[in-house]
Amino acid sequence: MKMVFIFDKEKMKKEGYEEEQCLNAIRKHFNSYNSNTIKETKKGVFEGAEEDWNAFGATAKFPYTSWFLKVIKEWYWYVDEGDGLGEQKEDCLQSYYEVKAINS
Repeated sequence: MKMVFIFDKEKMKKEGYEEEQCLNAIRKHFNSYNSNTIKETKKGVFEGAEEDWNAFGATAKFPYTSWFLKVIKEWYWYVDEGDGLGEQKEDCLQSYYEVKAINS
């Protein structure tokens, strides 16, 4: 599985955040799971194995932080469902706002 975080550079500048600062918070999250399989393969792209499901799922807490929604532009989760259809892409940001609208 893979998760991609793309930040809005203009929003970061406006809010007073640096990309490395934001990525370090995400890196800290994934490092807290002590997984040997989760790697940052490119800046903002984290890849892991099926057993890392909890670490990837727990990123759902990011929108509830004081900074994340202020600076994120795109956020995707790619999962190989194992159903022969290949890798499935989930727009996490869109899903967050859909759930928020339902619960409002």
